[in-house]
Amino acid sequence: MKKSYLLIILILVGIIATLLVNINVRAWDNGIAKTPPMGWNSWNIFHENINETQIKQIADTMVSSGMKDAGYIYLNLDDNWMANPARDSNGNLISDPTRFPSGIKALADYVHGKGLKLGIYGDRGAKTCAGVAQSGSKGYEDRDAKTFASWGIDYLKYDNCNIPNGSDMKTDYQKMQTALANCGRPIVFSICAWEYQSWMPSTGNLWRTTRDILDQWDGTGNAYGFVGIINSIDQNSKYTSSAGPGAWNDPDMLEIGNTGCTVEEYRTQMSMWCMMASPLLSGNDIRKMSQSIKDILLNKEVIAIDQDSLGKQGYRVKSSNGNEVWVKPLADGTKAVALLNRNSSTQSITVNWSDIGITGSASVRDLWAKADKGSFNGSYTASVASHGTVVLKISTGPVNTPVPTPTPAEISAFTKLEAENYNDINSSTIQIVDTVNGGKGVGYIENGNYLVYKRINFGNGSTSLKALVADSLTANIDIRLNSPTGTLIGTLKVATTGDWNTYTEQTCDISKVTGVNDVYLMFSGAVNLDWFTFAGSNTPTSTNTSTYTPTNTSVAFTGDFNGDGVVNMADIIIMAGSFNSVLGDNKYNLLYDANKDGVINMSDVMVLALKFNTFVN
Repeated sequence: MKKSYLLIILILVGIIATLLVNINVRAWDNGIAKTPPMGWNSWNIFHENINETQIKQIADTMVSSGMKDAGYIYLNLDDNWMANPARDSNGNLISDPTRFPSGIKALADYVHGKGLKLGIYGDRGAKTCAGVAQSGSKGYEDRDAKTFASWGIDYLKYDNCNIPNGSDMKTDYQKMQTALANCGRPIVFSICAWEYQSWMPSTGNLWRTTRDILDQWDGTGNAYGFVGIINSIDQNSKYTSSAGPGAWNDPDMLEIGNTGCTVEEYRTQMSMWCMMASPLLSGNDIRKMSQSIKDILLNKEVIAIDQDSLGKQGYRVKSSNGNEVWVKPLADGTKAVALLNRNSSTQSITVNWSDIGITGSASVRDLWAKADKGSFNGSYTASVASHGTVVLKISTGPVNTPVPTPTPAEISAFTKLEAENYNDINSSTIQIVDTVNGGKGVGYIENGNYLVYKRINFGNGSTSLKALVADSLTANIDIRLNSPTGTLIGTLKVATTGDWNTYTEQTCDISKVTGVNDVYLMFSGAVNLDWFTFAGSNTPTSTNTSTYTPTNTSVAFTGDFNGDGVVNMADIIIMAGSFNSVLGDNKYNLLYDANKDGVINMSDVMVLALKFNTFVN
């Protein structure tokens, strides 16, 4: 008996030890940056000379060049956006009145209006690296975080200059983490402390693993310890296990297009940043990109490797004479492989299936060539240019491709429509979040975003909308029909609820709507949405005979789903099956609402079962 107790104790100790280890390495989960952030940063081309006109031009170009559509959504200001001194008489940060005459809030509104997000720069010390008086956040963490939130900031790069004596790096960064967590707005936290520390994954969404990057292939010997592309790859590769959804190793910005490297070297930077699941922040003058640079930055197949939802950082599996093989597991069951050539001449590089954990025959696609290469047994060999990289996607069987979305069933406008059950969205930043009532909702909705709910049945007419929302600022929700520019039937002017976790029911009138329509909720400003519903005549008038039989709502519920003239176990099976598939998606089908309470649940199945029992008896 004593041995049994001892065994149980040992098992419990092992479980507790495992939990403690997992807690220690767990990343900070603030619900954002679930894939590596993508965008643009001002430092590489403008350095400290930034102004409002430049940034608006960059925002315009991010849209017109196709960068936004490719996933680059963060437009980040670097150092020296602030006035000198940087604070007003009340201690609040202010922007330079000459270079940013409209202010940062107006700039954020402009950027958000383009469907982009605005990032800003700060520092844990007394001054930023530019040395502007009063520009650091030391002692102002809460005040500055709330200022950033009030301006509509979405991303903070937090630097490591001008540190007062006695300051502790970990403590300072954790103070800003806490301030951001309490500021009332989701803000990506980028730790720019130049080299990796073990506490960083639990403190930020991304953290620099290297010193500043140069527009060079190899920065070895630089007096300041700055690094080139190949040095950044080597340094960042040491911390593979720290990366995952919401938390990323950052080998610094992309130098692609800044003229210091060859096209092959720039292609290698893009390839390896994507293989390492690194943030993709371009730093070139995108207003005048060559086609070859666009082809690198906008290759969506390569970007998809970086943005893969599994969130695994790729790693080196083989290195010989300057030829390297890297692998990155992907969410769809395939594997991304990079063949990297460090040499000064073209090389043939082979990936053996045994190197990447697969056997048998495998299909190969070259992502830079955008070409399927065929099926190969045991290995694949490619010719790789000097300082170049070939990126492959390798599959050993059917890829878990998304199943085409079927035409959704009609939903009554008069039931509670859960926000998270949207049919479409226009932004990858929108996320399903937990709500205070124990349910789910949609969060991180911002200016310019929209949600789509298809085939909403308004019956004989609806004249108002009610929604359960949370908002620390103010926002509008336009209700449109059938397209983002379709008929505007009403606007819910969302009043502030105090914070993002306080939900209140708010209502607005709408123009009378009848029949079946797709509903587009168009957002002007940030808001969280739990559910919404419409009020009016609860009389759906569907013409979808595959979903409604009969369509005339005056026909009573009979339970004879298969039309054989009797109610029997076959009808109960149909009802139960429909209950599982329809209710699971919160769909409302009048035919299955046996007790006419406006929802479909197990009580409707029981009504049918009782009806069956009555008929049998």
